[in-house]
Amino acid sequence: MDFLLDPKRIKGRLGHTNMTKHQSQAERRKQILRSARAVFIDKGYLVARVEDVAKRAGLSKGAIYFYFESKRHLFVALMEEEHERTYSFIEQVDQDDRPAEIKLLDLGQQYVKYFAGLKSPPRFFLMMCEQGIRDEEIRAKCQAVHTRFVEASTRVIAQGMAEGTFRDGNPQAIAEMLKATIDGFAGQAAIGMRPDPERLLGDGMQMILNGLLKGESDAS
Repeated sequence: MDFLLDPKRIKGRLGHTNMTKHQSQAERRKQILRSARAVFIDKGYLVARVEDVAKRAGLSKGAIYFYFESKRHLFVALMEEEHERTYSFIEQVDQDDRPAEIKLLDLGQQYVKYFAGLKSPPRFFLMMCEQGIRDEEIRAKCQAVHTRFVEASTRVIAQGMAEGTFRDGNPQAIAEMLKATIDGFAGQAAIGMRPDPERLLGDGMQMILNGLLKGESDAS
């Protein structure tokens, strides 16, 4: 029985417990959300259970419920996490006092680089849209993010028109088309078709800007 008292064995058994025990609440919450994201993607929202999340996180079911009331609360928390990234991009645009042409180019670069740099495909994006078909609250949250992006882009495009660098037109219509393009990138990335930053930020962005920027014929 002396082998049970081996310090190395005792340390090995306690190491994982202590590491988990000493996590802050913020770290534990992130751990749970990472596990929930993986479970939802692997199993789908309807099939996934809180028990599956607990098992993936190496925690008890009660520990999950300490932080989140239900599976739905886990899903909504992940949605809000996704949306925070979009909101951070929008806030940067709103606080930027540079010319509209530069702001719009920078916004496009941020999204392309974000989708290209993800370690795994953004499949949760498609899950949000799918669940939004069935769930009114989730649909409203997705629509709110869409609307906020379109409103911010509309302001940038309207600024460019006021500055005289963009062709006259309907700023909101153009902003909606840009949002649809970005959503297309997200959908492609979700099925493993990663955007090529060099190609898209070169010819791709130039095509969009050339459609907006005034040419010599417009100035006459």
